[in-house]
Amino acid sequence: MSQANGGCIMTRLTRAAVLAAALLLAPAPDVLAAGPGYHIVDRIPMSDGWWDYASFDAVHRRLFVARGNGVFKLDVDTGLIDMRIVPGSEGRAVVPLPIGDLVLTTMAGYSMAIVFSGDDGKVSKMFSLRESPDAAVWEPVGRLVWAMGGHGEIALLDPVKLEAAGTIDAGEPLEFSVTDGRGRVFVNGTESASVIAIDAATRKVVGRWKMDGCEDPSGMAYADVADVLLSVCANKRLFVLDARSGKVRATVPVGAGADAVIYDPTTRRAFVPSAIDGLLTIVEVKAAGDVHVLEQVATQVGTRTGAIDPKTGTLYLPTARFGTLNKLGWPEALPGTVQLLVLRPQS
Repeated sequence: MSQANGGCIMTRLTRAAVLAAALLLAPAPDVLAAGPGYHIVDRIPMSDGWWDYASFDAVHRRLFVARGNGVFKLDVDTGLIDMRIVPGSEGRAVVPLPIGDLVLTTMAGYSMAIVFSGDDGKVSKMFSLRESPDAAVWEPVGRLVWAMGGHGEIALLDPVKLEAAGTIDAGEPLEFSVTDGRGRVFVNGTESASVIAIDAATRKVVGRWKMDGCEDPSGMAYADVADVLLSVCANKRLFVLDARSGKVRATVPVGAGADAVIYDPTTRRAFVPSAIDGLLTIVEVKAAGDVHVLEQVATQVGTRTGAIDPKTGTLYLPTARFGTLNKLGWPEALPGTVQLLVLRPQS
């Protein structure tokens, strides 16, 4: 969530204000039982402050979390933690790259994208962007990072040549983005409540698929087994769209205040953490028209993003306990309460 002005950033601020009140008043959630039995097995302390999206580097076996003051790193095999491997301001996304040990993070406070070493944090490049960036995605066909701007501009960045490679005007404020790995990029458009499909080769918008009944779309995932997009909306709905035609194949109920969809291709499960009611909704993707809830698990109020280790199936969800609102109307995480929830299934 960004504290900058305009477009998608203001949308996220509005969502934060609603979330703030709900975090202080939310009751204990009702939980849908009977499923794989995901449960909390550990809580890993983090430094105080805000966070946004998390990502998992499956090659180097490490978790990254975008933080208000930089990037957090956890080596999941050794347990070694670097609370701030690279400094920053208003971190939004962290993208491990298939280029040595390189990682890219977007920093809204600097209006920059930073390329750094995931081993030691050494910075290779700081890209100055015209718009405050939010989500970002590695597009493997063109071998570029696409950084989504809050006002609708997409910056294309070459992490090998360490140079900007162009921009695309998507026409509206943008949220989370994914790729199908075959030359298409998809991003949630918040004004129209649509999924925007872009051809990576031509850099042209090839679809703007309206999700009727969706309010404030944010998180998204791509499920390759069914060739569908999973887009979550603030009003407790997960839309399932055909990634070729944009046709809505299903809608699935989820919790309130969701901001991410975490997909595990090994189990064909998607995980949707929701901050307002403190629920994790676990969804199974069998086919394009067969997507259903397996279970809902109580996590903790305030839990809204995360990442999964595809080797072990372990989920990592940042969260905290919250106190009063600050001058911007944001909920303040209480000192000493920011942590990673670690979840695993019973079977």
